[in-house]
Amino acid sequence: MPESIAGAVWDPEAPRMHVGTQRFDVTDEHLGFLARCGVNAMAANDITFHRDIGWDVDELAAKKAKAAEYGVDLEMVALPLHALSDDGEWVPHYMRGNRDKGEKEVELVCKMVRAAGEAGIPAIKYFLCEMENQRTEAVPLGRGDVRYSTWDLSKADAETQRWEEPVSAEQNWERVTFFLERVIPVAEASKVRMACHPCDPFLPAGYKGVDRVLGGFDGFRHFIDICPSDYHGLNLCLGCMAESVKNPREEVPNIIRYFGERRKIHLIHFRNIIGGQHKFQEVYPDEGDMDMFALAEALRDVGYPHMMVPDHAPQHDAPGHFEQAFAYQFGFIKSTIQAVNR
Repeated sequence: MPESIAGAVWDPEAPRMHVGTQRFDVTDEHLGFLARCGVNAMAANDITFHRDIGWDVDELAAKKAKAAEYGVDLEMVALPLHALSDDGEWVPHYMRGNRDKGEKEVELVCKMVRAAGEAGIPAIKYFLCEMENQRTEAVPLGRGDVRYSTWDLSKADAETQRWEEPVSAEQNWERVTFFLERVIPVAEASKVRMACHPCDPFLPAGYKGVDRVLGGFDGFRHFIDICPSDYHGLNLCLGCMAESVKNPREEVPNIIRYFGERRKIHLIHFRNIIGGQHKFQEVYPDEGDMDMFALAEALRDVGYPHMMVPDHAPQHDAPGHFEQAFAYQFGFIKSTIQAVNR
């Protein structure tokens, strides 16, 4: 039966999942390219960040109207979390345990949530990570000499501490809860869905002195229970979920069903990998270890109604590499959706 959750209709009999993107700006050049690829939904990153107010409502509304001119719905915007701290660190103060400065950062986030709601933008994507994404050298190269984003724990520097003091799982959960208890009520009042991305990649406890808590299924399962609200949910990156388990092909569809049946998925990153926990490469969707058709079937079966985005793409140096990579992935996702909906 159709079920309306936080302004979106979940209906396994008539799923509304659709291709979208997040790596493009709200410009004539990018919007024209998306229109030619048949991409009618996007998440925007190119929103001006103001230290005092966060986002300007008029700019948000103007971006949404600009995208609509090309038939593209601005469904989501991304919080500029890397810009929040006053000392140039990628990690905001609230994820470093500084409550005084963290309170100010979180209040700025609340202002941006309210601004998105006023501008008619129904969702925001973000993350709650205690340190930067981790990667190692991109070897071997892939087909056509593309560079695959690579992680090999055995080749990483796991000993150099990221922070002066270790960060325990308990401390990490306190910081995550500090953020959620302040932001989710504002999101609910503003009718804005909050979609949290996993910390990438899944890491063993104590890596660089940090116990990471939001790198995989178990962490997200606890995360969604912290603040009961239809507006509190996930940017479920299927690549990250694959990177956190031993058998991605068998385990990731079940992860989709667990969170999908609870209506907790607000955005899907639809990408593939070769490998699994602690050693993987991010590859094109047709050449990885996961069955992408089976993943789309799982999304269909739970009635997932939001965007499926490529996230990012393997890189190379040929002219037009950015457009090549995304046009290929857009077509792959569109055809996959058509196939599972037949």
